[in-house]
Amino acid sequence: MNSSQKGQITIEAVLILAIFVSIVYAGSNVFNSQQVLSKLVEGPWSHISGMIENAQWGPPQTGQSKHPNHLGRHGSPYGDIP
Repeated sequence: MNSSQKGQITIEAVLILAIFVSIVYAGSNVFNSQQVLSKLVEGPWSHISGMIENAQWGPPQTGQSKHPNHLGRHGSPYGDIP
C-alpha cells in the first residue's frame, strides 16, 4: 500500500455517509411537507371509524343515518312474519 493511499477508505466512508444523511434529510423534508404518513393513516381511518361507530363502511358522518339502532333498521326477535 502506498503512503498516498492511507486513509482513502475513511474518506470514502465519510463521503458515502454524508450522501446518505443528505438523502435521508431531503426525504424527511418531503414526507413532512406533503404529509405522506398522515394521509396513509387518516384516509383509511375515516372508513374504519365509520364501521366502528355505525356498522357501515364510509365516513362516520355519512353512515349515521344507516346506524343499526335507527328505527327503520331495528331487528325483530320474531323474524319475518309471513
